[in-house]
Amino acid sequence: MTTFMRLNRTLKLRILMTFIGVLGYSTVGSSMTIYYNHYLGAAITGVLLIISSVSSFIIGLYGGHLADRHGRRPILLIGSTISIVGALIAVLSNSPIFQNPWTTFVGFFLLNFGFSFESAADNAMIIDVSDETNRKYVYSLSYWIINVSITFGAALSGWLFRDYLFELLLGLLVAQLLNGSIKYFFISESFVPTPKAKKERESFIQNYGVVARDKIFLLFIVAVILNKVIFGNIDFYLPVHLSDSFQTTTIFGFEIYGQRMLTLFVMLNTLLIIFSMTFVNQLTTKWSARKSLTTGALLQGLGFAAAFLMNSFIPLILASIVMTIGEMILVPSSQSLRADLMNEEKIGTYSGFVTITDPIASVLSGSLVSFSVYIHHTGVAVVMVVVTVLLVLCFNQVMKMKTQTDVASSKNT
Repeated sequence: MTTFMRLNRTLKLRILMTFIGVLGYSTVGSSMTIYYNHYLGAAITGVLLIISSVSSFIIGLYGGHLADRHGRRPILLIGSTISIVGALIAVLSNSPIFQNPWTTFVGFFLLNFGFSFESAADNAMIIDVSDETNRKYVYSLSYWIINVSITFGAALSGWLFRDYLFELLLGLLVAQLLNGSIKYFFISESFVPTPKAKKERESFIQNYGVVARDKIFLLFIVAVILNKVIFGNIDFYLPVHLSDSFQTTTIFGFEIYGQRMLTLFVMLNTLLIIFSMTFVNQLTTKWSARKSLTTGALLQGLGFAAAFLMNSFIPLILASIVMTIGEMILVPSSQSLRADLMNEEKIGTYSGFVTITDPIASVLSGSLVSFSVYIHHTGVAVVMVVVTVLLVLCFNQVMKMKTQTDVASSKNT
């Protein structure tokens, strides 16, 4: 608590906004695919989700570019305004007097559009107002808050989504209005572009060209993609494996089959993060970045590999525990390293560039599911081990290159 109270006011407010925003969205967001499928069919739903994902990715890049040209606050306010309009449309489209799935999609499209537009500026602001002494703590706390919010939001969604969608959407709108008000009245600008940056006015392509020539950061991006391929399989191959291979068992009279085992796996992961994140953070606070990244990556990757080899209750529970411990060690260290690698004048652009990792990792994870037909669960486990080794090598090479760059810079000064 003492560490939290010493944080910059913007960081405290940002953590509060994370809780409000994630809680509001998670009450409906994860179930909207079911909603679209029910009203529009699987084929149209798939197309709509692709359109939304691609658009969000592109606007995220552009938002990061603008955050470096005009500062963070204007981008946050514009993105928040778009999200509020989207939430309002979604509410009106599911009111007692009017229901329309197409305008509901428009509302959620704008909601995600606004979020993606301001995401890079939001992440850049965290880096602006934090430093190396508290950044890892901030990322750990933020990660913990996200998991708590999702847990409560998902619980509300599971119980209320079918019969009280309108009320949940009203809650989402209120959450967006609260966050928008906080940004407008209490969040101050954290980055003022230098006169040189304003004068040069690099184009979108030129700005991201600078990032593309940063070899250390590009290698880090490769590491992020590899990490997301590993963890992404909690949504890709793991459900397939448990559905096909899990041996149904009975625990205290309660039948556990594949789908329920997946739910328990995910619930255990979330609950461990909620109740153990502070302890793990304190335990590893004096670890070097290299040790944290290597240990976290190995535990997370090998935990997933073990899960793909197991088909019974106890071994899968143990695999979930190992994977989660690795995740808790890896995530804050990785996010802190990401911040350290960014050019201070182009943090928004760098943050926007990170968004490229999600679609690439999703394609690779989806491809692994397709190839699993030929290589089976043993082959997928081997792939996880190989990806984990590559991830560790990438992180270590990034740290080596960063150290060399820091030494060279210190000599020049």
